[in-house]
Amino acid sequence: MQRGRDAVVTVAGRAVGAAGPKGEAIAQAALRLFLRDGYERTSVDAIAAEAGVSKRTIYNRYTDKENLFRSVLQDMFTEMMAVFRRIADAHLTDVTDVEASLTAFLRETVVTLTMAVDRIALMRLILTEAPYFPALLRQERGSEGMHATLARALGRLAEEGKLTISDPDEASEHLFALTLGRANERSMFGGGKLSDAEIDRIVTGGVRVFLCAYGPPGRGADQALE
Repeated sequence: MQRGRDAVVTVAGRAVGAAGPKGEAIAQAALRLFLRDGYERTSVDAIAAEAGVSKRTIYNRYTDKENLFRSVLQDMFTEMMAVFRRIADAHLTDVTDVEASLTAFLRETVVTLTMAVDRIALMRLILTEAPYFPALLRQERGSEGMHATLARALGRLAEEGKLTISDPDEASEHLFALTLGRANERSMFGGGKLSDAEIDRIVTGGVRVFLCAYGPPGRGADQALE
């Protein structure tokens, strides 16, 4: 196995580590402690005690703390991405009203994922550990990340003539910045959970500004901001 903090855990390694009741107990205990205390302050002794297993069991399954850290974050990322893709499929397939569909998609994403306590803790952990684990941020923005998933959906809407987009990746970044990025910033650093009214204001305003730039042919700025 490649060592060092930019190594990549294999799928086979994760499957072995998470197999069975003990593997699940280790993964859940490790996730709780990593999210609460961070990577450096979480010891294998603490994880073993939390999971009710021996240190040797953890080392046998994951080799070391670094591998365990990557494994549990990968599992959490995979689970959240599955939720995100389900939301995208529900709202951005067979679209008739682009503004209504984008608004519904982004509102549900904010409520379900952006405001989720575990995801807020995960993003804070990734930001804290990114200098030591740069692959974490690359994974978040990789081919299976939220930006790429949204870019593909926007590209399809452009092909259908419902948006005017020449660069779906850039359009995805702009839409994220106007909506999910603002909600993320407010929830992570604003000191509290956003109200429904705040979520609606961020999402509806962001979508309307986005459509000023990327709306379908014939849709003017005045129409988008009505």
